[in-house]
Amino acid sequence: ALLASLLLHANEVVSADRLIDELWGESPPPTAAKTLQAHVSRLRQSLNGDEDSTAHLRGPLATSGRGYVLKVEPSQLDADSFRHLLEDARRALAEGEPKAAAEKAGRALALWRGPALADFAYESFAQAEIARLDELRLSAQEERIEAELALGQHRELVGELESLVTEHPLRERLRGQLMLALYRSDRQAEALQVFQQGRLALAEELGLEPSQSLQRLERQILEHDPALAAPAPPAVSRAARGLGPLVLLGALLLAAAVGTLAFLLARGGDPAASEPAEITLERSGVGALDPVTGELLSAIPLGTSPSNVAVGEGAVWVLDADDRTISRIDPETHAVRRTFSPTASTPTDLAAGAGAVWIGNGGDFGSFPVSVSRMDPESGVVDATIALPGSSVRGYLQGGGFTQQFVAVTNDAVWVVNPDQSVSRIDPLTNDIVARVRDVRASGIAAGDGSVWVVDEEGVAEIDPETNAIAWRTDVKGEGLSALAVGGGAVWAADPIGGSVWRIDPRPDDLQRTIPLGVGVNWVAFGEGAVWATNVVAGTVHRIDPSTNRAQIVSRIAAPGGVAVGETGVWVTSAGQPSADAALPASACRDVYYGGSGSPRFLIASDLPLQGGARAWTQPMVGGIRFVLERRGFRAGPYTVGYQSCDDATAQAEGFDIYRCFSNANAYARTPDVLGVIGSLNWGCSLVEIPITNQAPGGPLAMISPASTPTLLTRPGWGTSEEELERRYPTGERNFVRIAAADHLQAPALVEAAKGMGARRVAVLWDGQDTDTAGFAAAMRERAEALGLELVESTAWNRQARSFDRLARRVAAARPDAVLMAHAAPPHVDSLLGDLRARLGRGVALIASDGFFGVSGPAARGMYIGNYGIPNAELPAAGKQFLADLEASGGDPGPDGTAVYGAQAAEILLDAIARSDGTRASVTEELRRATVEDGLLGDISFDRYGDLVEGPVTIYRVTREGAVVDRVIWTTANPES
Repeated sequence: ALLASLLLHANEVVSADRLIDELWGESPPPTAAKTLQAHVSRLRQSLNGDEDSTAHLRGPLATSGRGYVLKVEPSQLDADSFRHLLEDARRALAEGEPKAAAEKAGRALALWRGPALADFAYESFAQAEIARLDELRLSAQEERIEAELALGQHRELVGELESLVTEHPLRERLRGQLMLALYRSDRQAEALQVFQQGRLALAEELGLEPSQSLQRLERQILEHDPALAAPAPPAVSRAARGLGPLVLLGALLLAAAVGTLAFLLARGGDPAASEPAEITLERSGVGALDPVTGELLSAIPLGTSPSNVAVGEGAVWVLDADDRTISRIDPETHAVRRTFSPTASTPTDLAAGAGAVWIGNGGDFGSFPVSVSRMDPESGVVDATIALPGSSVRGYLQGGGFTQQFVAVTNDAVWVVNPDQSVSRIDPLTNDIVARVRDVRASGIAAGDGSVWVVDEEGVAEIDPETNAIAWRTDVKGEGLSALAVGGGAVWAADPIGGSVWRIDPRPDDLQRTIPLGVGVNWVAFGEGAVWATNVVAGTVHRIDPSTNRAQIVSRIAAPGGVAVGETGVWVTSAGQPSADAALPASACRDVYYGGSGSPRFLIASDLPLQGGARAWTQPMVGGIRFVLERRGFRAGPYTVGYQSCDDATAQAEGFDIYRCFSNANAYARTPDVLGVIGSLNWGCSLVEIPITNQAPGGPLAMISPASTPTLLTRPGWGTSEEELERRYPTGERNFVRIAAADHLQAPALVEAAKGMGARRVAVLWDGQDTDTAGFAAAMRERAEALGLELVESTAWNRQARSFDRLARRVAAARPDAVLMAHAAPPHVDSLLGDLRARLGRGVALIASDGFFGVSGPAARGMYIGNYGIPNAELPAAGKQFLADLEASGGDPGPDGTAVYGAQAAEILLDAIARSDGTRASVTEELRRATVEDGLLGDISFDRYGDLVEGPVTIYRVTREGAVVDRVIWTTANPES
């Protein structure tokens, strides 16, 4: 039972108290705590192989604080393998590949060897998981049957379906499948009888009529609808059959012919009949679509980067992510009536209703609003601005533009996500905050069907408007949820990286299912009896029927963004087409920089955040790249080369915007003249760009980053599996390298710094809720052992904690000479450092990774922080000379790690182009094998992952005046890493 309980919470810290409750219920014995420790010891011995003094640190069953964590790789749990196979089956079915779907679903079902958790059928702690797994198993059977019906195997399925319908008489999808199988087997009367039996069962058990979809199927059978005929096997080329889901997506994005094929496979029609016409907006703006046909009713040009759109108060309202403006559109004439700049702050979101337009206002840090302005819809006058409670927190969900849905309006309330991710309820009559929901870490919010829902840390949660408290919550195993919509009796959530819209039916059974729409799903809305979703990568607008969960592409539009429904149409924002005189979209990229004669043969681009706090770093990088091109005469060997500087940030996102990253990568891939990209600076942007550029026509498109240090971009381990990396590089060829020392080099460098400071006894601390950070901590422990340092303490902190005194007392009791901390600072980092200083004094060195960069205050003074790269003052001779020449020409050498890093990346990329045959595949191959001797940053070579074989990490010391260089450490990874 202990093992089962830990597996149900795999890779999570489970407190001893919770385990006692789950194992013994309401009446634990007096010796429960000691008995639990004995059980843990025996289990650890079985799993870890022994039980010595360090087994609790290095084996799969580890102690963490007052709890335990069972570390499980994704491939070790057959329940996880089952879920992934089921998702693959659903994706294949949606993409018109029934053979692959049947094979995946069959493999998923083959993992079952009996009832779920059969040994614990009557244990309370297992009931929820048993119910969830049983539901998934039945769903997998339905998906397999659906696929086999599409393959024409209706006669073979009748017997199995009859048995399943008898076992699950209220399961309408199974009943519909049986009706279809019987009809296709020339047994029409029996098919109709199955429908009547279902109608009777529903009436007697629930007092309900069959669903509209089942009634429609009955009518089709009665009318001998040709659409019900057994399908002919689709004619798909061998090449297309070999494409995986993400590869097929890449083809869909980048080649019109393959895109048409993919759509036909999903819909089963012919091009003339079912492929929607592509909508072309000459510039960025809003498209008004017919809610039934998806036909473009009007194209309304607006600003540079229209993002959020809202409908209400007699108008359509559009926020511009860069211009910081809000436009009012007349829903009848489709004319822009007025464009406002209502506040001095950056708008983060808007909603219309309750007599006003409500605008979230961004602060100095992060994209969550710090206040809400009430704007009169007629005059555009701001009547009130309501300050929101809670201070901004560091890191994790902030920035990146991943969620842009912070304000929701109901008939009698305005709901807003606060800076600290709690939720405020505002009375629209008084503009007062009348309630605050604290038991939540919301990153997005939506309202509908009389309820309010938020994206929570692990899934979604419902706020009860009667009590202003969380009424219900559930985990959703997506890659990360962004936008929400509520309607049709369900909650709908976009999963951009997972490539799906999740449907959550909260009660009574918490049913969840995915509707695959491809990587880049960025917004959802409910209206006109349907769910509407946009995909910024595929350039598609989807209509989802909530009665069948069937998705249909209704429009194709360049880089669609927000979507809202109402006031005579479906309203979709778009970044528009590239301008006539620019190779890449003018909304994101500057003009081509070229000083040669005529036009350049090829282009390189940089993908960097050029606004927000990063601008001080990225502008010198752009200058360094330009200076390299000037010195080389805009040539790379036999080829002339121009350069476009592209911005992956928006003002709305307060930095890089993940949807801008999606659309930029799409633009690079589809522009044949682009042979390489310098970027991105932020790993979140690189994460979504790599799979798109990896599938570019002509071969994987080369990317070289001057930063982006997390290991998950390139290397297995540290919470990243080989399977995840395969999805990141779907062609199997690596196209991403970086000249910054990644985290697997930074971790040992911090330990080497501690030894260099004379430390002999070290403690290691990390964020216990971050698997990547746990990997960083493990790498530090490994290097400490290799250097002969004594590890006296190793423990995790709680990210949400406001006080760390207990942790500090535990560390102080171990008497370390240095404390090593990984990776991102917790929200209340001042408390962490203050409590450690209070218990340890100033004699113990605090050494942290780059996630602590920028911390200040009395407790931070004297601590050491590592960061990739070489400071300008420590550059080799070639680097110092380059910066001197750049400054002499009027350029800006910039802070450490900026201009010279942009220049070095440009030199390596240009040299790769010079050695290539002018194709993308050749440039990527040459980039991966590149070596530099005595370069701007010294010697450089890449390992098989695209990381530096040896890299520099600078250790900075925090002083009253800021961070100053303490030392530079060149390090390599351990061979086994």
